Amino acid sequence: MRRALVVLAAVVAACVLSASAGAVKHAPLQHVTIFGDSVAAALSWDPTAREVLERGDRLTLELAPCGRLSTPGCFSPPPPSVLAEVRALGRRIGPTAIVLVGYNDDPHVYAAGIDTVLRAMHKRGVQQVLWLTLRAVYKQYAITNEVIRGASHKFPWMKVIDWNLYSHNHSSWFGPDGIHFNGSGAVAFADYLHRTLKEYGLTGPISSNAG
Repeated sequence: MRRALVVLAAVVAACVLSASAGAVKHAPLQHVTIFGDSVAAALSWDPTAREVLERGDRLTLELAPCGRLSTPGCFSPPPPSVLAEVRALGRRIGPTAIVLVGYNDDPHVYAAGIDTVLRAMHKRGVQQVLWLTLRAVYKQYAITNEVIRGASHKFPWMKVIDWNLYSHNHSSWFGPDGIHFNGSGAVAFADYLHRTLKEYGLTGPISSNAG
């Protein structure tokens, strides 16, 4: 009888350990929502690029070709702005957002909208925003980058990620306009985002201490 009880206890213990290991193995990944225009939309059309990001995070992609920050986009019918998408998603955005938008925006309109977008995100539970600078192939994009940096001084949960500097010497990643990616550029961009998220501790399973 005692031997049977010992065997039973061992089986139960093994099951508990197996269940615990399974729980750790299948813990959900951290959630990241990426807002972008046609540049970031490469993450939609290039499966390898998307796979790079999905190794570390659960993604929501809100990528609108010709999209703008706080005003309707330039297609007809116009795609929704980042602000409209934020309001529509609400707390489904999750705790972390990445933004790469601005190539279709007037810098002055962008400046008028960026504070509103950041406040709208924070109100809906976003705890950290990684905001990428634009490739400054034209003067207006350099002005927009200054707007982005200025906003970071007012909102402590916003971090400026200098994509302009990082990509400066990598013209081979882009098409003729110097902005939109080719295949190798899309993968390089995804890898850059993944490594940046990892540096901030925003990849991998959700922590047991997460709220």
